[in-house]
Amino acid sequence: MNWNPFKKKEEEDSFDPLSDLSLPLLKPGYVLDYDLKTWQVTAHNRYDYDGDWTDEWELTCTEGVLYLEREVDDDETWAVYAKISLPDIKEDVRASIMEDEDPPNTVTFDGVAYEAESSDAGHFHRGGEKATGGSGKEFVNWTYVDDSEKKVLVIEQWGENDFAASAGEFVKPFQFSNILPGGG
Repeated sequence: MNWNPFKKKEEEDSFDPLSDLSLPLLKPGYVLDYDLKTWQVTAHNRYDYDGDWTDEWELTCTEGVLYLEREVDDDETWAVYAKISLPDIKEDVRASIMEDEDPPNTVTFDGVAYEAESSDAGHFHRGGEKATGGSGKEFVNWTYVDDSEKKVLVIEQWGENDFAASAGEFVKPFQFSNILPGGG
């Protein structure tokens, strides 16, 4: 190790441009390129599935908002979602959940059929931090994939009668480039 008498102690713990510019380490304020557009990270949230954590980054550009999700189970899985309107799903998802406590096994959005893959319950933590004195906001979600297993659709239930949906696709980290830090 080379000793540098002019190096301050704080510099040792500061930003490392070689290791801190990767998708798993995104922070609000960072910018990155995806799908020929430049996006800014505007939020980092986490989902707690009984001790298994999933990260979500809100990405914003002039044309809209996307959500980048990273799940680490046996493998690392990345997906990009956009919010959709629940009535845009052909089937009446809300009625099905209210009657049967589950949505249909198959749903159709934008002419694509999606098959149920899994359902999970957990707690949402805004800001990416583990709960400090709170347990987060409870939710249940159902994940669907299309026949190609490239497209994904998620239906969320937040409380008794509050529903949301998102549709997107599975992605690979190499599809993102030019990650740069920014003021958060």
